[in-house]
Amino acid sequence: MSGPRTALVVIDMQNDYCHPDGVFAAAGLRVTGLDELVGNVNTLAAAARSAGDPVIWVRMEWAEDADVGLLAERSPFLRKEGLRRGTWGCELVSGLDREPGDHEVVKPRFDAFHRTGLADLLRGLGAGALVVAGVRTDFCVESTVRSAFFRDLRVIVPREAVAGYFEDLHLNSLRLMGTVFAEVTALGDAAAAFGRTRGDR
Repeated sequence: MSGPRTALVVIDMQNDYCHPDGVFAAAGLRVTGLDELVGNVNTLAAAARSAGDPVIWVRMEWAEDADVGLLAERSPFLRKEGLRRGTWGCELVSGLDREPGDHEVVKPRFDAFHRTGLADLLRGLGAGALVVAGVRTDFCVESTVRSAFFRDLRVIVPREAVAGYFEDLHLNSLRLMGTVFAEVTALGDAAAAFGRTRGDR
């Protein structure tokens, strides 16, 4: 009998978060090396599919201004725009290797498990481990990684496939996640994790 699968979960690789014309960049929050980040995420997606493991694209989205909640107070530039349903900014950045068999989860808060069907999706897919990639390392990625740990899901975070807006916070987040919440690895090691059962680890 095969063991639990490893799912690739890609967090918030959206235009508003990542693109130079997005609302976060307009507020001075910029992802550097976006093309390299996209390429590294695609490397993981290819490895997951090759191993028969699922790929899940997670997006943050709000239908109305009121849905932003407390974040509108803490980040005022999001009060009236950004990550709104049906807009260009809400879409995934171009160049990502998406396929029809992939899955999508839409979330209203940083944590991809909060008020979403992600936990049920992973259970249905037989996934007991995750490789988590995307942005922002110290906000949405870390929030999701912590939440996965609380659900006893094994997590791998590849250094080259996550990014933030501030290098010190990005590095501190990797260090923190690597304490108990996740195994922080090189991209190649994360790609090699797909297709393994728990007994192979």
